This record gives sequence, structure tokens and C-alpha cells, in this order.
Amino acid sequence: MAERKNFRFVVKEAQVTMRNNVQRYATIVVEDLRKGVFTVHPLTDFIRSVYGSKDNYNTQKAPAETIKRFLNWLFIENHAIYGLNSFEHLQIKHGVEYINYLSEVKQNKRVTMKAAERYLTEFYDFLQRRQIAKNLMPLKKGINGALESPFSSEGLSMPTPSLLQSKITDFPDLELVQLFLETACHVAPDIVFGIYFQFFGGLRRGEVVNLNGGSIQAVGAYGSSAMTVEVKDRPELFVRIRDAAKNCVKKPRPQTILFAPMLPALYKRHLQWLAANSRSKNSDPLFIDDDGNSMSGATYEKRFMKVKKAFIKRLEQLKSPHLSYLNKYTWGTHIGRGIFTNIAARFVAKTPQELAALRGDSTIDAALKYMSTLRVQEEINRGLEDIFSL
Repeated sequence: MAERKNFRFVVKEAQVTMRNNVQRYATIVVEDLRKGVFTVHPLTDFIRSVYGSKDNYNTQKAPAETIKRFLNWLFIENHAIYGLNSFEHLQIKHGVEYINYLSEVKQNKRVTMKAAERYLTEFYDFLQRRQIAKNLMPLKKGINGALESPFSSEGLSMPTPSLLQSKITDFPDLELVQLFLETACHVAPDIVFGIYFQFFGGLRRGEVVNLNGGSIQAVGAYGSSAMTVEVKDRPELFVRIRDAAKNCVKKPRPQTILFAPMLPALYKRHLQWLAANSRSKNSDPLFIDDDGNSMSGATYEKRFMKVKKAFIKRLEQLKSPHLSYLNKYTWGTHIGRGIFTNIAARFVAKTPQELAALRGDSTIDAALKYMSTLRVQEEINRGLEDIFSL
């Protein structure tokens, strides 16, 4: 598929009139984004043969959407990694790595991941039975006759419900913030300034990528005295992006950015990097992708997870006591907002109202809960110090 970035797998509804009845089918198509045309993909037969009936479009749509996302991930988004041009060399590991991606990068709920595993199991079975994927062995069936997942014994990291309910909201030690930013400088210099905004301004992923050059109000050389960013939706940055779900601003606001000594250097370095790499003349995005265009939230998320992976390796090398904790639980870009709240509650805000204002919250509920928890922790620590100082 030439110029893969110009194509996309999409699910469309097909309607067929038979004996005065309109039957609806979920159809997988390949869409040419440049020309606005599409062709039906032969894999639609998987949906029709396994899930199709006279009138169950919604039943067909769920597996069709799952397979569509898998195809985009495998053949388009990660073609440079896997190099697959057909299903001939499809392997179990591709399904495993996709489901792990849903867990570690997308942070999907367990029920969503289990559904994806079930649909991919049936999809792999279809490809094997039709002899489309020559490397696949016949799938086994359980006692009840249902297909057994070929992924569960091949390195699938399906989190338990209790782990999914225990996402990390901040780092166990604020000293890790410096290490994470240092790692980002080496691994993803294009987003390290955005990570600073998350850690010291509480910006969400979508709020970071919505910033442009005019968003920043800096006092002093490169914000050495103060910095504020104007957070709002800037749809002109994402005209070329079909799915803008990850590029949205939850609450427009002027956001104060807390000062750390590294801020001026990061800002200056980012502007220099931007000047050398940006290709956008009109929208003036503050964060850009490899093509020099405004960075999407999905791309930012991938960059962040790349930094996370390198950060975990650094902790392994340093034999950090926090490694086990950070490896055990789920966390992604949103941890930046929790880290910011932690910093603001400890060193800046004196009341829940002040913390809520710093976070850009409409109510004090989250701030009140956070400051109450922090106060209890501090009282416990003081009590333990008193006990062991006797």
C-alpha cells in the first residue's frame, strides 16, 4: 500500500434491500484520504460469515471496529516496525503486542481489552481456516467448544481488575520528576517542554497539543520571572486529523506554570528546535510531529510512553526502590496533572480553594479530597517520627 499514511481502514454501514426489507451490514473498507474514495476490503467476509445475520448491525459493528483498529495499528501506524504488507506472515506476537498496546499505551478498561482479545481470537481463526495467514496453527477449543485465546500464553499482560482500579496519580517521590524530564530530553526532545507543562502546570494531553506560539505569556527571559499559557481549543491545528478525540481541551483557562530552574533553558531550547523543524506557516503549533505539522494527541501519547519506557530502564540501572511500584500499576500522560497537584498542594496552595484555582477546577471537590489525604499522610509521618524518636 503506497504512501500508507494517506490510507485508513474504516468501518462503514452497507444497506441491501431484499424483498422490501433493508438489511444493514458492517463493512470494512480502505479509504484514500487524499481522494475521498474507498474500496471494500475482502476481510469484510470475516464480519459477514462470523457475525452476520438478517438484522444485527450493532452486533457486527463492535468486532468490525476492533479489527479495523488492529489493521490500522499493524499495517499503517506501525508498518515501519513490523514491515507487514499482507497477512501471509502474521504471527501470534502481533496480536499480543496490540493487546498490550491497548493496556499500556491506550490504558483501556479490562472489559474492552477482553473483548478485543475475543474478537482477535476469532479473526485469527478465520485467517487460519481460510489459509490466508500461512504461519498460523489451528486454534484449540476448550471443553465447551469455544476457541481458546492463542495470546494468553504468549506474553499477554492483561491487568487484573484491581490493578486497573489503582492507576497511579503521581510519582511516589518528587525527585523522580527531574529524572523523568532528563530522560525526556534525550528520548523525546520534541515534547519535553510539554511534559514540563503537565508536571508544573497540570495540563492534560489534549491541552498541551492545542498550544501555539501565541499561547505563552512569559515574564522575564524565557519565563524566568513568570509564565502563563492560554489553554483553549484551536481546531485550526487539527484540520488534517480525522479523529480529534485526543486533541480536546476540557476547560479553557489561563493556566499558571510553576517555576523550576530548568524552565528558561527548556523554553529556549524548544523554540530553537521548533524554528529548525516546523513547516507550518499559518497555525503556528507549539508541538509538531516528524512531518513538521501540528502534533496530535495520539502522537504525543506515543512519545510520552517512549519516555516512560526509557525512564523505567533508568530506574532499573539505578536500582531504584520505586521501580516495583511504578512497574506494577498503570500510568500515562495524565500522571502529569497528579504530579502538578502534588507539587502545588505541598509548596504553593494554602487552601483547597487555592489548589482548585491552580488546577483550573470548577469546584473544590478534587482539591479538598487531595489536601485531606495529604494532611492525613503528614500527620501519620509526624506521629511515626515521634514514636521512633523516643
